[in-house]
Amino acid sequence: MSVVLAELGKQLAGRWAMLLLLPGAFYVCTAAVAVLLGQGHAFDPGPLTAWLDSVAAAPASGRFGTVLIGAAAFTAAAAAAGLGASAAAQLVERVWWASGEEPVLRRLAARRRRRWEQEEEAVTAAVREFATAGGSPEAGRRLRAAIVRRDATSPEPAARPTWIGDRLHAVDQRVHASYHLDLSAAWPRLWLLMPDAARAELVEATAGCAAAARLAGWGVLYLPLAVVWWPAALLAVGVLLTARHRARSAVAVQADLVESAVDLYGRDLVVQLGLECEGPLTREAGARATSLMRKDRTDRSCLEG
Repeated sequence: MSVVLAELGKQLAGRWAMLLLLPGAFYVCTAAVAVLLGQGHAFDPGPLTAWLDSVAAAPASGRFGTVLIGAAAFTAAAAAAGLGASAAAQLVERVWWASGEEPVLRRLAARRRRRWEQEEEAVTAAVREFATAGGSPEAGRRLRAAIVRRDATSPEPAARPTWIGDRLHAVDQRVHASYHLDLSAAWPRLWLLMPDAARAELVEATAGCAAAARLAGWGVLYLPLAVVWWPAALLAVGVLLTARHRARSAVAVQADLVESAVDLYGRDLVVQLGLECEGPLTREAGARATSLMRKDRTDRSCLEG
C-alpha cells in the first residue's frame, strides 16, 4: 500500500506541476518583466538587467536562507497564479455552456440566432438557384458553400450565446427530433451501458475541452498585465485564440461522439429499461423511454392506460 500511495503522490505532484506550477512560473516571470519594463521600455532590456545586477550585488543574495525564502516565495506566487487561472477557467466554462438567460448573454444569443437565420435564408436561395439552374455544377458548389457557412454557425437553429454551447445543444435537438429521446435524462444511463473504449474516447474529448478552458483562463490572467506592459495584450490575445481553437476542436469531437453513442447504444438503453424495440430505435420507443427515465407520472399513466 505504501508503494501505491508513493506512486500516486508522484503522479499527482507531476500533474500539479504541469497544470499549475510551470505555467504559473512563466506568468510570474512575465508579470515581473511587465512591472520592471513598463510601457515606455517595452522591449528595452536595460531596466531588467539593472534590476538583476542590483539583486545579485545585494549582501543578502549570497545567503542560503535568503535564496530559500526567495524560491519559496516564487513557488507560492506561481501556485497562486495557477489557482487564479483555474478560477478564471471555471468562469470561461460557465460562459461557454451558458443558456443565455442573462441580459448580456441573451443579446449574444439573439445575435447568433439572427446570423443563423441569415445563413439559412442564403441556403434556401441557393437551393432555389440550384433547382432553377437544373443542377449545374456551379450552382451546386454555391449550395454546398452556403450549407457549410450555415453549419459553421450552428448545425441546428442557434439558441446559445456561444458556438460551443450551440454545438452540444444541437446534439440534444437532433437526438430529440430523430428518436424523441431526452438526452439529459438518457445520458447517465447510456454512459453505464457504453463499453470502456467508447467511454475512454469521450473522456479524452472532455479532457481536451477542460484543458482549453484552463488555457483560456491563463489568457484572461494575462490581460491585466497589458495595463503596465502593452506586449502582454498580444500574449493574451494569442493564448485566447489558441484556447478558442482547441476548445472548438474538442467540443466538435465530443458532440460527434455523444450523437454516435446514442445512435449505437440507444436501442440497448431502451431494451435495458424493459421496453420492446424491434429493429432500430424508433420515436415511439424513445418517447416511452423518456417518460420512464424522467419519472413523468402523467405520461406513464397514459402509457399504462
